[in-house]
Amino acid sequence: MIRCRNWFALTPQIDSSSAHFDTDQQRTQRIIGWLIGLGLLARVVRYYLCFPLWDDESFLCVNFISRSFAELLRPLDYHQVAPVLFLWIERALVKLFGFSEYALRLFPFVCSIASLFVFRRVAEKLLSGPALIFAIAMFAVSYPGIRYAAEAKPYGSDMFVSLVMLSCVVDWFQRRDSRILILLAVAMPIVMGVSYPAVFAAGGMSLVVAAVLLTQHGSQREWLLWAVWNASLVASFVTWFSMVGRVQNGAEAEFMGAYWKENFPPIAQPWLVPYWLLKTHASDFLAYPFGGPKWASSLTLIVCLMGLWSLAKRRLILILGLLLAPAGLHLLAAALQKYPYGGHVKFSQHLAPMICCLGGVGLAQLQDWIAQGSESRNRGLIAICTLLVAVGGASIGRDLISPYKTRSDFRARAFAQSFWAGAHYAEEVVCVESDLGFNLVPDQHRELSWCAHFICNRAIEVSRASLRPADVTKVSATRPLRCVLYRDARYSLDQDILNQWLADMQQDYELVAHESVPFPRMAKNDRSLITMEHVDSYKFIPRDGVVRAELPFARRQTAASN
Repeated sequence: MIRCRNWFALTPQIDSSSAHFDTDQQRTQRIIGWLIGLGLLARVVRYYLCFPLWDDESFLCVNFISRSFAELLRPLDYHQVAPVLFLWIERALVKLFGFSEYALRLFPFVCSIASLFVFRRVAEKLLSGPALIFAIAMFAVSYPGIRYAAEAKPYGSDMFVSLVMLSCVVDWFQRRDSRILILLAVAMPIVMGVSYPAVFAAGGMSLVVAAVLLTQHGSQREWLLWAVWNASLVASFVTWFSMVGRVQNGAEAEFMGAYWKENFPPIAQPWLVPYWLLKTHASDFLAYPFGGPKWASSLTLIVCLMGLWSLAKRRLILILGLLLAPAGLHLLAAALQKYPYGGHVKFSQHLAPMICCLGGVGLAQLQDWIAQGSESRNRGLIAICTLLVAVGGASIGRDLISPYKTRSDFRARAFAQSFWAGAHYAEEVVCVESDLGFNLVPDQHRELSWCAHFICNRAIEVSRASLRPADVTKVSATRPLRCVLYRDARYSLDQDILNQWLADMQQDYELVAHESVPFPRMAKNDRSLITMEHVDSYKFIPRDGVVRAELPFARRQTAASN
C-alpha cells in the first residue's frame, strides 16, 4: 500500500502484500491523469457556470465594492473576518476586472486548480499503488474542493498554502536541502497574510521537522534555519494579527464566540469530550469526498481510522506526524476557544490533503482485507475508483442541472439582471441607502441579512453594464428619478427617517408612483419561508418642470457643512 522511501529515516522499510500489488506503473499514471482531468473538469464547470453569489459570499464581497485597500484593515461589514492579503488580492482583482462573480472567485479558482497538481506531487512522494490512486481520486472529486474552487471565500487558498508548505517539507525530508527551510522562512509573511489556519499547518509541520532533527542529530545549520523559519512564522502571525486580526476579531469576538460555541470541545465537561470528538469527525469535519452534519461523514471517519491503523501498524511515524500534527494544533486552538473545530467542512480545508491521504491509505487497507488474489484486487481497484469517479460526475451533473446554491439566490440575481439595466436606460436611478446614505433599516446592515446580497447583485450589474451614476440634472417628466429601497421584513423600517426623506424630496419633486416588489426568501429546499424581502421604488418628477442641480437634502447638507 505504501512503499517507504529511504529518506523516511524515522520508519523502517516495509514489505507487505500491498507493496507488491501488481499495479503497472504506466497504468497507474494513466489512471491518475484521468482523475486529475476529472477534478479539473469539475472545477472548471463549477467556475464557468457562474453561480449567483450566495449570502455567505455576499457578506464578505460587499466589502470590496467601495472600500480602499487601507479601509479593508478596519472591521468588516456583516460580521466578517478574513486574512488581509486575501482581502487585498480580492480588491485588486475587482479593480482590475470589475465587480463580478468571475473576478471575485478567480483567486480561489486558481488556488484550487493549482492544488490538484501540488497534491499529486505530494501524494506521489508519500504513497504508492492503490493508496496513491485512491488518495488522488478522493482529492480530485471531493465536493468541498470543487465547491470552494468557485466561491469568493478564503477556504480554497487555505488548502493551497497548506499544500505548498507540505510539499516543501516533504522535499526537505527527501533531499535535506537547507534552501527549502530558507524558502519556508521567506514565505511565512505571505502565507500568514493569506490564510489564518495556515498557522496550524505550518506549526504542525515545524514540530515534525524538529522531531526529525532530534532523532537524526540534525546539524547546527539545520537547527539554525529551523529556528529562523519558526521566528518568521511567529513574527508574521503576530504582525498580521496585530495589524488587522485583532481589529477584526475584537469587533466580532462576541458574535463569533456565540456562533462557534458548539465547535469548541467541552473542556469543562471532560467526560463529554470523547463523544464530541466522535461526532465532530463523523460530521462536517471529514466531509471528503462527501458527507455532512449529523454523522453523515461516518464512512470517511471509518476509512481514515483504517488508514491511521495501517500506518501505525507499519510504524510509519513520520507520515503519521505530517498528517496529524496540523490537526492537533487546530484542536488545541479550539480547546482554547480561538478557532472552531468542525461545524462545517470549510474550517478543515487546510487539512484536506492530510484527510485525503489518510482516506487513500484506508481504502487501500480495506481493499486488502476484502480482496484476495490479483484478479480480485484489480476488481476492487476498479470498483472503488468507479465509485469515486461517480461522485465527481454526480457533482458535475448537479451543477449543470441546478447552477445555483438556492433558487432564492437565482431569483434575486435574475431580478437584478432585469431591473437595474432597464431602469437605468429609462430613468435616473439611485439606491436610497447605498447612493443617498439614508439608513432606513439599520439592523439589516448590522446583522447577517440579505441586504448584502441585494447590494452585491446591484454592484455586479452596474459593473457589467457599465451603468453611469444618476444625473439629477437630466430628471424630467419623461425621465423620472427612481429611488430604490431594499428592506428585509425581519427588521424594522425607521418610518420617521423615511417620512423625513420623503418630505425633503417633495419640496422640489412630485411623487408620481410607489411600488413594492415582494420576494420570498426560501430555505435551501425551496419550501420553507425564511423571510420576505421587498424592493420599494419611489418615482419622482420635477415640480413645475424645473430642473434641479442637486437633491433637496443634499443642498441642506451642503449648507450645514458651510
